[in-house]
Amino acid sequence: MKKILLVAAAVILTINFIGAQTYKTRDAIITFNPNKDQSHKDYAAESKEATAILKVETAEVALLVPMKTFHFNNALLEEHFNENYLNTDKIPNASYKGKLIGFTKDMLAKDGTYNLSSEGQITLHGTSNAFKSTVKLEVKGKTATFYCNFKIQAEAYKIDIPGIVKPKLADETPIQTIIKFQLNKLMKI
Repeated sequence: MKKILLVAAAVILTINFIGAQTYKTRDAIITFNPNKDQSHKDYAAESKEATAILKVETAEVALLVPMKTFHFNNALLEEHFNENYLNTDKIPNASYKGKLIGFTKDMLAKDGTYNLSSEGQITLHGTSNAFKSTVKLEVKGKTATFYCNFKIQAEAYKIDIPGIVKPKLADETPIQTIIKFQLNKLMKI
């Protein structure tokens, strides 16, 4: 009888543990290139310091990007980005909170590529908008990598672009996101 109770308790604890899996990474990569001609990288920038969290059981995902971690090829552009366009002293972060549609925890158990979507809300420059995009998940070994490419409009987030710069920029800015979770490193809750 004791053995049965121990086995039952172990199964329940295992189920609860698996259900509570949460992964975190602090080195998600976000890049954007607002140039009208995408072969030009004049205004392109990248951050390698975004933080992401994935709650496996609920398929919830969150991303926090400190805006000052975006680096440009030109220091003056970086200064304008932070001080004039995004006011990063007052509004230091951009974020995303949402769900992965079509995601199951079984996808993390074996190598493969999966096509998903994500729905939620992006907050940038103090303005929040609904978000929906396709997501590709690649699982290889102990790493799950999420790729998401999408576009935003500066006006939708109340970002003022000076008239002298506007002709050089695309109407929509392409953004690429790469989020790698190490599956052998659970976050402690």
